[in-house]
Amino acid sequence: MRLVTLDEVSAPDGQPLFVEFVNTLHWYEGAPIELIGSESDFATWLVEHGLPADALTGCLPDVHRLREHVRSVTAALASRRALPDADMAALQAALSAPAGSLRLVGADSLQPHLAFSTNAADAVLFSFRVALSIAIFLRSPRRHRLKLCANPGCGFAFVDTSANATRRWCDMRYCGNRLKVRAFRGRQRPGRHRNARAR
Repeated sequence: MRLVTLDEVSAPDGQPLFVEFVNTLHWYEGAPIELIGSESDFATWLVEHGLPADALTGCLPDVHRLREHVRSVTAALASRRALPDADMAALQAALSAPAGSLRLVGADSLQPHLAFSTNAADAVLFSFRVALSIAIFLRSPRRHRLKLCANPGCGFAFVDTSANATRRWCDMRYCGNRLKVRAFRGRQRPGRHRNARAR
């Protein structure tokens, strides 16, 4: 039996698991960057995130399909659109897939928590964890802080943890500066100045 905590587990920078998962595919200047293109890559990513990385043979197509569903839901949340029914159905199926039972862990401690006890395979549990991460996030006050990088050629998702929730870029050193330089150069074009003087 394996126990899966039902509390959200975030990355060190405060990003939920489903956001980290979505970002395994993003873009640089429109070119895709695939971080889990092989089972070995996926196993490494799982280990880096403290997740089981056994018995993964043949699971990658399903993992990539799950990521498509999660990205669709993430994009809808970030743009304040209705959540897509088909993608939410896929996540609901992932939540329902593993058979098991609830356990109260650490009942005598200061922080008892609920866990799910199951014998499900690692690949099934991974999908369950990702779907659970979204389900918990939908109830979170941070729901409206989910964003996609303002660079249309990037696609990186993030939860804006800044005090005033005004972050626009995945990273100011990359997308932010790049687009600001482009905008500046666009304003400096000679034809633009001639048109401005002609008005």
